[in-house]
Amino acid sequence: MSTALKPDWCYRFIFTALSPLLAWHSIALARQAGDERMARQKLGKDVPKRDDRPVWIHMASVGEVNAAYALVLELRQRYPDLPIIVSTFTPTGAETAQKKFGPEIEHVYLPLDFNKAVATFFQQIKPRCALIMETEIWPRLFYHCKLNNIPLVIVNGRLSKKTTNKPAWIRAVYQKALHNVDQVLARSDTDAKRFIELGTAVDKVQVIDNIKFATATDTETTIEAISLPRPYVVAASTHGNEELQISCAWLNSALSQTHLLVIVPRHPKRKDAILQQLRPLTAKLVVRSDNDEVTGDIQIYLADTFGELQSFIAGAELVCMGGSLIRRGGQNVIEVARLGKVALFGPHMDNFADERDLLLENNAAVEVDNAEALVHKMAELLAQPKQIETIGQRAQQVIKSKADVAQHYVDALEPYLP
Repeated sequence: MSTALKPDWCYRFIFTALSPLLAWHSIALARQAGDERMARQKLGKDVPKRDDRPVWIHMASVGEVNAAYALVLELRQRYPDLPIIVSTFTPTGAETAQKKFGPEIEHVYLPLDFNKAVATFFQQIKPRCALIMETEIWPRLFYHCKLNNIPLVIVNGRLSKKTTNKPAWIRAVYQKALHNVDQVLARSDTDAKRFIELGTAVDKVQVIDNIKFATATDTETTIEAISLPRPYVVAASTHGNEELQISCAWLNSALSQTHLLVIVPRHPKRKDAILQQLRPLTAKLVVRSDNDEVTGDIQIYLADTFGELQSFIAGAELVCMGGSLIRRGGQNVIEVARLGKVALFGPHMDNFADERDLLLENNAAVEVDNAEALVHKMAELLAQPKQIETIGQRAQQVIKSKADVAQHYVDALEPYLP
């Protein structure tokens, strides 16, 4: 077994210097969320004591929790007596984890990367192995894993091009941290190459596939489509300025007379900023959190609520992916395709390039250049419902062909389990 590498001195110095601010920020967020447990556990206090040597799975927030769901179910099916504990970094992640996994799987907040807090975390949890979902790299946490002989595996590993283009001193921090990782199970060849670029040994990197393709092995509650007084399309997980671009193009189209545009922003707290941009465009705009009535002549519906995106997608005629009309890297198209819906997206899908390419290669999604082209293509497709159905079926079939990916991940994890 290789020797544990301490975090780079630059990281230790900067993190120590910022520690009062980070601690204060965590306490403030915890109070805002009404979750005092979050504040205590982020500082390494009141971490539950476990003596059953659980598998510990860390998922930063909601997206990672959803990605890990099929993996957890597969682990429980294959190893019914295997103890599991999960951690998240955000309160929304905690809420989602507790809802999806239930009381049988304990939840804890990941401590801030302070030496004492991390050491206490491992003393209390005593995990048999650590599974980190996707992109989380915490140098002190990784160091303590190696120091305590706890196998550390990055699951569904992904890295953006932006990460590999960081300044040299930041890449050096990542390189030392990744030295303490036992295995990277990457979601794609591109991600695997990026981990290797950052210094991960080639023999530690294995490509599996994107775990978000996995179909849960239990029968989840069927997603109930949201019904509205007129047919609608969804702009899903939009970011700053996209709402304005799409709405302007929408209101200049005849579609605004026959269909409803439902905007589901990535961050619902942006409600006021979005309304400030959209109110001058039309009076026929209503807001879900205000319990406004959606009448037959409404043109735009701002759905600024949490946890309803899938239900809106299930009821939509078409779905536009946010983050793709501006340089934000796009949003995940897999859930849209899984529901048999047609995903439309702009030119900036860099963070989901493999999923984009897979769907486009199978004629199972649509790419456009800008908001005007997006609305024009929507009008073209809505005039051909049979084509919408065909593309949606292709998309659903592409996802189904990869439904067993969680089993492949558990196969790869077997050496680190019982």
